[in-house]
Amino acid sequence: MRIGGSCCLSSFIFNNSKWRLKIKNQDKFFRKEDLKKPIILFFVAVYIFAVVLTLLNEPENALPYIGLSIGILFLCWWIIDLTKKIKIQEIKIKKPGFELIIGLLILIIWDYLPLPKIDFGDKWKIGIIVKKTVISVVLPFLFLKFRKNSLASMGLTSKDWKRNLWVGFVIFLALAIPNAFFVGNTGIEILSGKYSAPQVGIGLFSSFIYFFLMSGFSEEFFFRAFIQTRISYLLKSSVSGVLITSLIFGLGHIQAIMQWYPGITIGEAFCRAFFLQTFMGIMFGVLWERTRNLIPCVFVHSGVDGLNNLFSIITKLGL
Repeated sequence: MRIGGSCCLSSFIFNNSKWRLKIKNQDKFFRKEDLKKPIILFFVAVYIFAVVLTLLNEPENALPYIGLSIGILFLCWWIIDLTKKIKIQEIKIKKPGFELIIGLLILIIWDYLPLPKIDFGDKWKIGIIVKKTVISVVLPFLFLKFRKNSLASMGLTSKDWKRNLWVGFVIFLALAIPNAFFVGNTGIEILSGKYSAPQVGIGLFSSFIYFFLMSGFSEEFFFRAFIQTRISYLLKSSVSGVLITSLIFGLGHIQAIMQWYPGITIGEAFCRAFFLQTFMGIMFGVLWERTRNLIPCVFVHSGVDGLNNLFSIITKLGL
């Protein structure tokens, strides 16, 4: 995809890189002119392709996938309404192209290079957590600090933390029931009476903490605070930043999905990644754009992953 002319891109990459921050009221998130952007048309084309592919390979999943995607878009509209009174930091980046290139290189390193295995922690996969944290958080953080970026520009701020936490909690609750009953079988397992209330309570808390460390913080910091911010700024469009980052985030799960579900075809893995992870990425992206704070994004991400994997954590704890 072509992003601007070479002269324009060069001016982005080779100018001074300091951020300028100021507080501003919320702008309108989606405008009529956004409908003309190539990424909107491309995303609609991918959506239609994914629907057709699902109808051909897994017709029983077509309606749930379509319903889930529409539901998440309604949830995004609700997020926009919930956050309309939150004042966000206006961020000015003078070299978004250069910083985006570094971010994408880090992503390629994580996904495709044969990195040394760090195998310890046994069933808890502590080695994977450490490696993921170093590559997705520590390296980008050090790079951004070297570039004179502030903590607040990375979403690491306590400003309005109560309101942001409340937004994250409300959105998680809105996701919890459909996620528990339609995406996984957590809800059915809880209602079966197989597990006691203390087991479920301890398991939920432990699972939230575990997936905060495994995926919630590292993925939101990297994809939202780092990658999405620079794409949005480079293209001068929050909507474009959200959609492109969500596609990178969602479709990047295809390989993992094929490992999680042995026997699944690449087409089925693509559809699952698109309708689940990509659309969840859109929701996380809207949360980030409307708050510029990692608190709600990380809370919802950790909560959803924790809920989906609740009983594996209960088993690991030996409860």
